[in-house]
Amino acid sequence: MESSSSSPAGSDPASGGRDPEGRVRILLVDDHEVVRIGLRQLIDSDPELFVCGEAGSVAEARSAIEKLHPDVVLLDLTLGEESGFELLRTLDTLSYTPRVLVLSMYDESLYADDALLLGARGYTMKDAPPDDLLKAIHTVAGGAIYLSDRLTQRVMRRIATGREHKPSPQELLTPRELEVLERLAVGRTTREIAAELGTAVKTVDSHKRNLCEKLGLESAAELLRYAIINAKPRPKD
Repeated sequence: MESSSSSPAGSDPASGGRDPEGRVRILLVDDHEVVRIGLRQLIDSDPELFVCGEAGSVAEARSAIEKLHPDVVLLDLTLGEESGFELLRTLDTLSYTPRVLVLSMYDESLYADDALLLGARGYTMKDAPPDDLLKAIHTVAGGAIYLSDRLTQRVMRRIATGREHKPSPQELLTPRELEVLERLAVGRTTREIAAELGTAVKTVDSHKRNLCEKLGLESAAELLRYAIINAKPRPKD
């Protein structure tokens, strides 16, 4: 799925394919092609921006970053069975590190703090107005941090009260792990969870092991008890 748009005349692949017109180069990372098509049309309508490539998985994104050297990566947090957090956690292992703007369907109150802690330079939601998204891209490309007005106010209140945010273990779970946790909380079996998520039973078992490790739990029984007490529903598509 990794791809790049046609290089403009004079583009130099050896230098990471820098755009000769000085436009900001954007890599789209989203597992839905229809979403990428819409984003490309919006971004390419701005004469100062240029979509240089697309990716639908963490591996494709890493490969595209190394080859294309984008200025900004527009990253979805849900990539099929993977999470955009996986890319954020491993960016520093690449030879080139772009700025990352998270574009997610999940409310910023759930994941913005985690994304910023892992190195993202901004967070915006998919239902944001098109002009706000373009503003966010320009802000991040210029080296600044982009936060919505609502998130900015929350950060300012935190600073004003002198309260530092330390993420709880549950806040560091991936979107897919949270989906498994939610279903455990309402009594779904491993096989039922696999059917609902459209994945293999062994994949759900892997998520459950990761949940136990991240949450400091010793057994499936402890995980079930934790889920019943702590799991909270998230916004759906």
